[in-house]
Amino acid sequence: MSTVLKEPIKVIAVFDNGVKPVKFKWKGRVYPVKEITYAWTSKEGDSRIMHFSVSDGAALYEITYDSSALKWSLEGVQA
Repeated sequence: MSTVLKEPIKVIAVFDNGVKPVKFKWKGRVYPVKEITYAWTSKEGDSRIMHFSVSDGAALYEITYDSSALKWSLEGVQA
């Protein structure tokens, strides 16, 4: 079952030859990124949006990074 959220989150990421999320905080809980299963980019106006499908080992999450606004978002979760 998939749930659409579009909620702001805090992310620790490595910016070296691209972007690699390491863990994120949502609703007071920290989720480790054990695997990036897929990554892609899209455009919204002048903004480049980086999408990451990540897993913490229990669920699959779609997180995004807006490189213009410098903001992260949890787009959805599939448990």
